[in-house]
Amino acid sequence: MNDVRRQFRAAAILIFIVLPIGVAGFAWIEGMSFFDAIYLTIITLTTIGYGDLTPKTGLGRLFTLGLVGAGMSALLFFLSSSFALLFSSEAMARRRLFKTKQTINKLERHYIICGSGEMVDKTIGFILQGAEIRRKQHRESLYRPIRNALNRILGAEKRGRLPALRGLLHRLFIIYHDHFVAHTTLLDLLVVVTEDAEYAEHLRSAGILVIDGDPTDDDELFSAGIERARAIMVMLNQDTESLLTVLTARNLNPRLYITAAAIEEELTLKMIKAGANVVLAPYEVAAQFLNSATLRPAVNDFFNSILFQQDTQHQITQLELEDDSPWIGQRIADLELRPRHDAGVLGIRLEAGDYVYAPGGGRRLQEDEILLAIAPGQRVPVLQNECRPQGRNEMRFFSYQRLIPTRESKSLEATYSLEESEAAIESMSKHFIICGKDHIIQSAVRFLDPARPFVLISNDEGVTHKWLDRGFRVIHGDPAKESTLKKAGVERAQAIMISIQDKAAAVLAVLSARSISKSLLISVTATTDDMIEKLQRSGADRVVSPFHVAAQFVLLSTTRPEIADFLQHVLYNEITGLETAELYMEDDSPWIGKTITELSLSMRYRAGVIGIRRANRREFLYTPPPDHRLQAQEVLIVITPMEYFDEMRADATGHKDKRPATLRVQVDVTASGLWSRDMIRELIQQQEGG
Repeated sequence: MNDVRRQFRAAAILIFIVLPIGVAGFAWIEGMSFFDAIYLTIITLTTIGYGDLTPKTGLGRLFTLGLVGAGMSALLFFLSSSFALLFSSEAMARRRLFKTKQTINKLERHYIICGSGEMVDKTIGFILQGAEIRRKQHRESLYRPIRNALNRILGAEKRGRLPALRGLLHRLFIIYHDHFVAHTTLLDLLVVVTEDAEYAEHLRSAGILVIDGDPTDDDELFSAGIERARAIMVMLNQDTESLLTVLTARNLNPRLYITAAAIEEELTLKMIKAGANVVLAPYEVAAQFLNSATLRPAVNDFFNSILFQQDTQHQITQLELEDDSPWIGQRIADLELRPRHDAGVLGIRLEAGDYVYAPGGGRRLQEDEILLAIAPGQRVPVLQNECRPQGRNEMRFFSYQRLIPTRESKSLEATYSLEESEAAIESMSKHFIICGKDHIIQSAVRFLDPARPFVLISNDEGVTHKWLDRGFRVIHGDPAKESTLKKAGVERAQAIMISIQDKAAAVLAVLSARSISKSLLISVTATTDDMIEKLQRSGADRVVSPFHVAAQFVLLSTTRPEIADFLQHVLYNEITGLETAELYMEDDSPWIGKTITELSLSMRYRAGVIGIRRANRREFLYTPPPDHRLQAQEVLIVITPMEYFDEMRADATGHKDKRPATLRVQVDVTASGLWSRDMIRELIQQQEGG
């Protein structure tokens, strides 16, 4: 680029030399006026030659020939260097940066993402997917009255004859909506700061605002509009750089909401001290999600449907009761949320920061509370407008910090030797098996209670003895082998959790487990995206991608912090003493046929029902009404203090010590049949070769 600038300067100097020489020469040789000399010089250099002015003398014509030769060369040199300067990659990058900064300068309360890599890519992927879904929903909501009016005009007879006309009108409306109708999504409020130039170009091609630069640099963050931003997500490849970015961002904007991802858990507390509101460790988040998917699958599906499935009909939203909200002082029942909006209240964030779960209809709403409501997507804007008067739709920002609780791993005084462990496992049934030794499995096991019916499998002696010392029942061996799985009692188990870094071993473990038990619930982690389909084909019920899950929670914690905090508060939290549990209404349950009111769960167990999985195992009834009558094969999703759960489950099963016959959603499909013997043989060879 410096060479181009030097060439441009040289060309400009030549032009400024040639022009005065031409003017002076024509004025002196031909005796022209100053204006005529300038005019003739310019038309000569540009080869226009109108013929109205020409050199009359021989010396003038000779001078013109010299001027054309020298001047044309200088002019072409000037034009080529000017073109190179204006359209060089650096010049275009500067203009693009200027345009980007102009757009960013108009943003307020936007979101910034810092970093590159898999977590950033998946986070932005969710935003892109959500933006497209919201655009389609908005487009359809506007087109619906047009379609209804068209149907009324055409009538029943003509309606069937003119499908092409309706299709054409729909396509024209889509074009009009996407080009001329303003509809703001999270994508329009997103700025990415990254040092990866290639990744930046990839994001720009998707229409995302990008600042090329170091996220730890004040100037780059100012370019991203950090002083006006609502929140920032820090997901850098090095934790030390993430820590520095958190510190820089907090100094530049004390009110900024900061979410950070920490690869090493040791730096989590330091990031909190540096100013981060939330710090998530990807492997720990994935471990919690895997625990939930394996131990509480219906609960996991319930929250997943309202939090992360962007195309679902229902979604959870935050409704803030500011000082002029008309809902303040009213009872929840008075709002008639279900009959008017098919909505319900999942929980309430109190002004002090605590939560009320599954509030009753008689509870009166107070100022500065936040309702966590579930409603159909198209009703959410209506609820927000009712909750907050027009013109007050900007959500307030809470800059509290989520403190990291100090939790100790549970251990038993009585422990097993390997031989005693194998003997104890022979008498177990309906238990849970956990296979692996990686970061995810060790994070998952860290806070499990050894007194519960868990069987752990590891082929690492150090990990095996550590788990035995805590009182777990452990099988030492290769979880990809049938013999090891049979020692763990997989044919009698309820569910198995698998996290193995070796791809061939992971697939073989799933295949082996599924071949032994068709009713077993299998949850497994996928190290790469291409493994997801392979593991599903092997027979896995749930495949968890660690960075996929972590990206979802980073986005949730940043854009809807109260909802994320509520989830941490009630899902399984030994600090609050709460858990969200599932109660299966098997055919002989004494609760079948009773209404939720008749069960008196709130009085007997301080429990609240937040959802019901229908008997078809696919649909949920969110925040069910008190008069809902329970049916066989339904599953209650309840929030309850941990101390009452065993008693409540005993009452729900008629005091029969039994667990569900199966936790699988689909029990009639065995995907492992898609793997041929040759494919399995090849996997075994890969594992043995590794």
